[in-house]
Amino acid sequence: MRRWMQALLVGALFCVGAAAQEYSVKEVQKIGGKISKEVQKTLKRKLKQAKKSGGLEAMAEYCAEKSLTDIDAIRRKYGKELSVRRVSLGHRNPKNAPKADEKKMLEAMDLLVKANAFLPKTIVQAHEDGSYKVYAPITLNSRTCKKCHGDKESIDPKIVKYFASKYKEDRGYGFHSGDLRGAIVVTFPAPKEEE
Repeated sequence: MRRWMQALLVGALFCVGAAAQEYSVKEVQKIGGKISKEVQKTLKRKLKQAKKSGGLEAMAEYCAEKSLTDIDAIRRKYGKELSVRRVSLGHRNPKNAPKADEKKMLEAMDLLVKANAFLPKTIVQAHEDGSYKVYAPITLNSRTCKKCHGDKESIDPKIVKYFASKYKEDRGYGFHSGDLRGAIVVTFPAPKEEE
């Protein structure tokens, strides 16, 4: 019941207030953090299910063919005006390629990781037009993830062949434990001007 009420309140915030009200940084960080956490939990749960049902091949298929649908379902739950994406400098799917500002943010997060500096759970980027982006970094911590994103030579040839059939410019290899894999990016649009 409590989760239902929270979802209703968040939905009301977007549906009623999106047209005329600016978001505070605190609101954006809270809501964006909640959305990115839900995305990450959903993807982890679905990957575990895929692993149980069909092993590594089913996991690769889920990431390539079904994960974007799950991310979009979460986005729709919180408001159609939001954008929720998974981006990476080392993307496989061209849909996960970062935009110019996202690329800069990913490079900055990567520098933090490489310097053994504190990487916050979320980073809010404010734009001059009143829009915001909330970044939730994704680091490679699972042995299972390395079976598709590790050094290409160590990955099952069937998996390499599968990804090669899906993506012409696959940049998703060569990651090691602790590396920045990418980020979940939640974009809050600029407030619409009242008519």
